[in-house]
Amino acid sequence: MSDNVVLQLKPSRTNARNSEATFITLKNGRILLIWSKFVGDNHSDFGSGVIAARWSDDGGRTWSDRDRVLVRKDRKATNVMSPSVLRLKDGRIALLYLRKEGTRICMPFVVFSDDEMKTFSDPVQVIMEPAYYVVNNDRMIQLKSGRIIMPVCYCRYRGPSELKPMKRLPGDTKTKYPRGLEPFFAYPTIVFCYFSDDGGHTWLESLTSFYHCFEDGSGLEEPGIVELKDGRIWCYCRTGLIGMGGYGGRQWQSFSKDRGQVWSQPEPSQFISPCSPMQVKRIPKTGHLLAIWNDHSGRFKVPKPKPISWARTPLVCAISEDEGKHWKHHKLLEAAPDHGFCYPAVHFVEDAVLMSYNAGGASSQDPLDTQRVRRLSLDELYG
Repeated sequence: MSDNVVLQLKPSRTNARNSEATFITLKNGRILLIWSKFVGDNHSDFGSGVIAARWSDDGGRTWSDRDRVLVRKDRKATNVMSPSVLRLKDGRIALLYLRKEGTRICMPFVVFSDDEMKTFSDPVQVIMEPAYYVVNNDRMIQLKSGRIIMPVCYCRYRGPSELKPMKRLPGDTKTKYPRGLEPFFAYPTIVFCYFSDDGGHTWLESLTSFYHCFEDGSGLEEPGIVELKDGRIWCYCRTGLIGMGGYGGRQWQSFSKDRGQVWSQPEPSQFISPCSPMQVKRIPKTGHLLAIWNDHSGRFKVPKPKPISWARTPLVCAISEDEGKHWKHHKLLEAAPDHGFCYPAVHFVEDAVLMSYNAGGASSQDPLDTQRVRRLSLDELYG
């Protein structure tokens, strides 16, 4: 399916990483790809970065060869990253991103544009209590009721004794961090939602949260949400329980019947995957659900992942016509054993879908450093 790749953003000496992305279509038909662009030579989550954009004027078939910076970090920030962008029912565009200060503070902020991304409002801080919160890219949604809602996981800091020796991701043999910015892996996390009923001016936390701790000390991480036709919200989370060679884990799930206020006890889902996030979006033309994830069920006979892939291969998509109960039309998108394919974003245009995801690993040994955009027709998805 390599002929469906329409854009690839590779790293360079001054652009160490191109990762987590999201899409928006403007009223004039222009499509923006908005992503985390890391500047300098540090490709870790704590390297310096901006929120940048490229654009397409032909439905995502071709893209600009230059960038536009949408959000820069201020002097106190380590970086800004992980954007989500959303066209609101009132016509405005909301752009959510994470702002980091070192390894102990990571806060979601949102800005708004009423002139098609030419200018933005002052940033609104979603959560008031400083801590380390994670909101993945392409995660913010607006419910039928008009409520804007995003899934959040809270990472609890466990103390400086765990920073040394530094715990590295599988296959990462060379990453070095500036003194004082060593990553802490604070597991397990607590998952909840933040929502706004006044157009994003004020934000409230869900009444309940959910949590699960596995035997390896990991928990539920990097949640995503989608609204079902019966009014429930389905929340899905990756887990850190990866087993031998990256196998053995699943996406877990929880449901809310009251627009994200109260959540059910988490349970395993049918999606067998490594420690890597899934993405689910509704196909506007058909009303069906499209899921993209690293499928470790064995459905596709592909080479065993190499350590530098972080087990985030193969990348697969599937469609559900019954609100997530059953899945069919499985498609193998990527299967290279020495690449990691992760953090997908999904956007529908005309009779096609744009998928953006990380696709690095082979030469750099960092799956997060390269951003790939693929365009598939709906006929290909269902064929």
